[in-house]
Amino acid sequence: MANTIQIKRSSASSAPGSLGKGELAWVDHGTGGAAGILYVGDMTAAGAVVRTIGGPGWAAPLASPALTGNPTAPTQASSDNSTRLATTAYVTTATASMVTTVAGLTDTVISAPAGGHVLIYDGTNSWDNKALSGDVSISAAGVTAVNGVAANSVALGTDTTGTYVSTVTGTANEIAVTGSGGEAASVTIGLPSNVTIAGDLTVSGTTTTVSSTTVSIADPVFVLGQNASDDNKDRGVEFKYNDGTAKVGWFGYDDSDAKFKYIANATNTSEVFSGTLGNVAFGSIDGTLTTASQTAITGVGTITTGAWQGTAVGATYGGTGLDTSSSTGVAIVSGGTWSVDAELNVAQGGTGLASLAAEALMVGNGTGNMTALTIGSNGEVLQVTGGSPTWGTLDGGTF
Repeated sequence: MANTIQIKRSSASSAPGSLGKGELAWVDHGTGGAAGILYVGDMTAAGAVVRTIGGPGWAAPLASPALTGNPTAPTQASSDNSTRLATTAYVTTATASMVTTVAGLTDTVISAPAGGHVLIYDGTNSWDNKALSGDVSISAAGVTAVNGVAANSVALGTDTTGTYVSTVTGTANEIAVTGSGGEAASVTIGLPSNVTIAGDLTVSGTTTTVSSTTVSIADPVFVLGQNASDDNKDRGVEFKYNDGTAKVGWFGYDDSDAKFKYIANATNTSEVFSGTLGNVAFGSIDGTLTTASQTAITGVGTITTGAWQGTAVGATYGGTGLDTSSSTGVAIVSGGTWSVDAELNVAQGGTGLASLAAEALMVGNGTGNMTALTIGSNGEVLQVTGGSPTWGTLDGGTF
């Protein structure tokens, strides 16, 4: 049967305190051996030491090994960008071009770097990391900001190719400018008291207010409203006045019945006007005048031309009250009433006769119509018989 030689061993979690030179020891480190470490004793000038030489748990110290002396390693290619160990030879080769382009870089010490720092050459032999201060700052993302500019710290020239404008001037009756041309000037641009618009003027919005007391419009045709569709709104002019009470008048086209109207005391309901029609005076009216039935026309002035086509004008208003379009005779007024008779009566200065035979004589009849006495025969003379005129012969009697 083979013999088994066992070295010193422990289930502890720490390295042995001391070992003799060449003496081996195994420590489980509390994991049942899965993280165990093999130790060996060594002698140095300073005395005995315990060194780690193997075991599963030995890999942990390799993550941050504390190397001493001058250990060496393979030098990687200068283009290598992996996680391999970089030697001093690799670093020297990789940074050679940088060292030759930045003077004094070998004297640079970067201490406590922070976001927004920049390297600044001190003018002698060193590059130093500094944070920007004062009016300019830079962020870690490289964004530069100007926080403020001291008075008189920037001199502006007169280069017309840049964005600096030395003077802002206006145009008479168009644009007014004040405060322009000074270094600390506060420039105000606005409209003067009197404004002239040389071109076309378009005003958008819902309400335009003109507060001037006199408005002159050279355009002989003033356009109101729109005709793209029937908006059922009236067209015309609304005006304000005061006759002891504030009122609104209107004259224009009434969309509801297609008539031109004037309302002295109008009510405006969304551009539809209502109220009692007002009085209108005209010098003359051409064309056909059509009116509704009127019961209170007190005068029509003088009608110089045209034909009256209304009802008969009553005697009270200077007419006859008669329609004589189919009558023949004489107009007679009796007690203020007009009538048409075939003959002019005696009461009105006539004879009451429609005709009179040739050589006949008219005989009065009081207020009645005259009678006709026809001519007598040859030799007859006019005689009175029974109070009436007659024709007869003269009889001298017999003897």
